[in-house]
Amino acid sequence: MSQNKKLFYVTTPIYYPSAQLHIGHAYTTTLADILNRYKKLDGYETFFLTGSDEHGEKIEKKAKEAGVTPFEFTTMIVNNFKLLWNKLGIEYSKFIRTTDQAHEQGVQKIFSKLYHKGDIYLGEYEGLYCVSCEEFLTESQLDKITQQCLVCGNKPKKVKEETYFFKVSKYSQFLINYYNSHPTFIEPEARKNEMLNNFILPGLTDLSVTRTTFSWGIKTLENNKHIIYVWIDALSNYLTALGYLSEDETLFNKFWNNTNVEILQLLGKEIARFHTIYWPSMLESLGLRQPNKLLSHGWILFKDTKMSKSIGNVVDPLYLIYQYGRDVLRFYLGYEIPTDHDGKFSYEMFLESYNTHLVNNIGNLVSRVSNMISKYFNGELLSQGTLKNDLIDSCLLAIKNYQIVMNNYQIAKALSIVLELCNKANKYIEESKPWELEKNQETTQLHTTLATLAYVIIVSAFLLQPVLIDHAQKIADYFNIDLQNLTFSTILSQEMIYNKRIEKKANLFERLNVEQELKRIEAELNQ
Repeated sequence: MSQNKKLFYVTTPIYYPSAQLHIGHAYTTTLADILNRYKKLDGYETFFLTGSDEHGEKIEKKAKEAGVTPFEFTTMIVNNFKLLWNKLGIEYSKFIRTTDQAHEQGVQKIFSKLYHKGDIYLGEYEGLYCVSCEEFLTESQLDKITQQCLVCGNKPKKVKEETYFFKVSKYSQFLINYYNSHPTFIEPEARKNEMLNNFILPGLTDLSVTRTTFSWGIKTLENNKHIIYVWIDALSNYLTALGYLSEDETLFNKFWNNTNVEILQLLGKEIARFHTIYWPSMLESLGLRQPNKLLSHGWILFKDTKMSKSIGNVVDPLYLIYQYGRDVLRFYLGYEIPTDHDGKFSYEMFLESYNTHLVNNIGNLVSRVSNMISKYFNGELLSQGTLKNDLIDSCLLAIKNYQIVMNNYQIAKALSIVLELCNKANKYIEESKPWELEKNQETTQLHTTLATLAYVIIVSAFLLQPVLIDHAQKIADYFNIDLQNLTFSTILSQEMIYNKRIEKKANLFERLNVEQELKRIEAELNQ
């Protein structure tokens, strides 16, 4: 393998199939897909992993209630996961299930490796256990009055059982040193500070990593009455998916055990502790490298409230896709929900964002420019040398800045760069008044103006590809250009816009009456 080959490995958390996916799951996976597509566009070979976390007491209980086996229960939901990813255009490299035989064998070997190193030992646990969160709770994780779990609101149960512990406490200083020497390892910084101040600096307690009170899970090779607990089972998927400790470690050596590969792991803030404390400690114990970045995004709030089934404000991403198309949802998730703090969703915000950015800005620009070229130049621009003006300068700067922020995984900022470029192009139309240039027969200036606008549109379409997976090429189709033939180098050439048949087409995006749509949505969701 060439040492110069650019490699990128991106992961989402593996989702728990005890219920249907909601817009929060769609958010994390869409972010991963956008970044994966961008890296491909930038010449990387990539591996994109997602999947399902299928073991544990909660699954065992729900399957029993449904009258099916745990595997049958999870398979039904996993099939819906895959349906959603398909409808959303998610191009993952592998969908891992923790019930996969290769994963189960890999987890047993990882457990054994940690055990034989002396980092796992047998003891007894006594304390409060939250079945819903699959976590042993400390006092700080309980409501002081109701003694309910602060995350899920359920009451934990008292547990006393034999368990194996992972020596997380041994890695406290390692974590402090690593955080300090790699200041961008965890983002946003507030999440890193939270882990340090709330957990690491007060003193880490060793982690219970097996259970004996249920059977749905992976048994340890050392003691078959012990089931390997969710966080060693689930976190190991990032390695077992690549064949770690299997007979074929080709993918593992390529996409993990390799200093050239850029590893990004996306996760929601509710599982930050497991990924930023236990996971790096496990990797250090196994003698493996750390990922480049753990990006821990916030929640999507419905208006100002956390989404919850009991409140009835959970948003179904499939509904939005069927009603408005996957690009509209992908755009909203990429642009309107930043990764550094909680984002908001409401149907009104969703519709207003669509009208403002996709209809009025991008769609309007494409329609006006293609119509004018069709009308004034019979649908064809002829090369008249290199274009040089302020809008072209803005365009070239946008390409450069877009790459900078996307390399920092800042999707919302990247989209704002493209939207601002399109805004400038719309203002350029108003300032240059092509209709008056045509009326005054200033043909050369008119041609330069429309050629400049056509180039800006193609650059915008090129940059929008990772997000608007259907409409980016539809934009380019107005100008008879195949985006697959373009790269970050060739997009700098203006020649592509010339000598092409440019046609007037139907509108890219149809404006919606927000008030009417909201009434329709309310009626449908209340049925």
